[in-house]
Amino acid sequence: MSSHELDTAAPGKPGFFDFRAAIEQSSLSGVGLAFTNMLLATFFVFFAIANAKSFIAEPRLSVFLIVVTETIVAIFLVVRRDPDETLHSWQAWLTTTCGTLAPFLLRPVESSADILAGNALQIVGFVLQISALIALNRCLGLLPAHRGVKSNGLYRLVRHPLYMAYVITYIGYYLNNPSIGNLGIVISGTGFLVMRIRYEEGLLINYPKYAEYAVKTRWRLFPAVW
Repeated sequence: MSSHELDTAAPGKPGFFDFRAAIEQSSLSGVGLAFTNMLLATFFVFFAIANAKSFIAEPRLSVFLIVVTETIVAIFLVVRRDPDETLHSWQAWLTTTCGTLAPFLLRPVESSADILAGNALQIVGFVLQISALIALNRCLGLLPAHRGVKSNGLYRLVRHPLYMAYVITYIGYYLNNPSIGNLGIVISGTGFLVMRIRYEEGLLINYPKYAEYAVKTRWRLFPAVW
């Protein structure tokens, strides 16, 4: 008798499929995680498609890099590792949600032309995002969670290079689209990123490998700053 047959046969009833045992053995949490991954990936795919249409209508390097970045995020959200541990406190949910959605509230303003510094920062920010995502790959997550420790690529420079890239991109966008509303989004978005770092490290520091990594890589967000 194969091991599969042993798993599906009820005691004393060879060949009888025990539905209750099968349900108990199934991973409902795994199904939930897969659904969440697909839902998040779909959100980023639609955002990438919208920017792809904008790029086709008016080709710009910054828009093209948005398409590449969001496509990479969508792919890694589908194939990412299941976490060993996740922080589900309301504070973690709040900072994650606000930190993730804040940049989508940025709005363009009427201007004669983008400035060189703004374009340069946006391009640098998107390139850094792509580099950080490639280094992070299947360990990508939104809520604070442990999916292993990354120390290669940009992770040798700071412990949260993806967040560093976000801040650089925010500033570049604001320089090209200066307004009180956008300034508020940049400041609050950066604040939520800082809080996300606090919650993430509060969880990860309990793992010896991350504790060792935190000692070797001193800076959290920006070298020589914090």
